[in-house]
Amino acid sequence: MRAVLLRAFVTSVTLLAWSTPSAAARSEEAASSEETAAAWAYPQRGLSFFPDGPGQGNDRVSLGGVWQIAPMATVSYMRGLGSGFSFDTRFKTVVVFNQLGLGAQWATRVGPFSLGVMGHVDGFFGTLGKALIESTSFDAVGWGVLVEPGAKAGLQVSSDSWLTLQYETYLSVFQGTKLGNTVLRPDSATYAGFGLTLVMEYSPKKSGAFYYGASFYNTAANYPIWFNVEASGSSETFSARKISYLGLVAGYEL
Repeated sequence: MRAVLLRAFVTSVTLLAWSTPSAAARSEEAASSEETAAAWAYPQRGLSFFPDGPGQGNDRVSLGGVWQIAPMATVSYMRGLGSGFSFDTRFKTVVVFNQLGLGAQWATRVGPFSLGVMGHVDGFFGTLGKALIESTSFDAVGWGVLVEPGAKAGLQVSSDSWLTLQYETYLSVFQGTKLGNTVLRPDSATYAGFGLTLVMEYSPKKSGAFYYGASFYNTAANYPIWFNVEASGSSETFSARKISYLGLVAGYEL
């Protein structure tokens, strides 16, 4: 009986020894976990579109373009403020339309997702006709102020790629258009539509990042190219008719 118990004890100890990882094995597993975490780490200087932003004390400058009715060059600067907050300024131009804005956003992590809210105030100015071609009889100038609240949802889809879905609402709080000697102004602030953009940011070396994506827009006919104005009833009102169209974005984050 003692021999049987002794053999059972030895067998149990042997099985336990085989099933318990050695210190070296545990060290290798920990190193592997650290390597995986490092490979999937967020870029040290953050990103521009992903809701988390650049991160506290970091800056991002983005150069690119957007196709929205017409192709426009874009430049933006973003700085992380900490506690999930970021500040940014952005500019886009197609010569006849120029828009400059300031904004801020806040983001937080929810499981594997990063969710954020944002808001911008943009001023725009454009001119067409005599300002560009002196001999033409056509003379138009447009100006206005836009308020653009929105939200973001982001997900890291690979070790070097981040996908962001962005929704932005366009509110025209003031707009004026001068056509020759006639000036058109809406009587009050108007809802100018919305934009929905899906953007992929690719940062293979966790430093600079390429971005590209597509957008769906549903906006007033005179947004964003101000001179596509439709009068309705009188010269003092703008048409509320909405149009839908697709857009593209692409560029590089320094």
